Amino acid sequence: MPKKLKPFIEGLAVGCVFISITMLFQIPLYMSFIIGALAALGGYRNSIKMDKEKTAKKEQNQPSDNKKDTE
Repeated sequence: MPKKLKPFIEGLAVGCVFISITMLFQIPLYMSFIIGALAALGGYRNSIKMDKEKTAKKEQNQPSDNKKDTE
């Protein structure tokens, strides 16, 4: 899966789940779509944030090859 497409798919999945949940509680359809859209936006932003944290943690754990011995 392309890296740029992943946040969109995760956001869409979160939005669909929230729409399904709100439909169970018999909330009006337009309100379910609004809640789902906001949840999708949050899922998209969270996915991007988690990817940045994951790459930062990976870079932090990598041993640095640029260290120079000062002996």
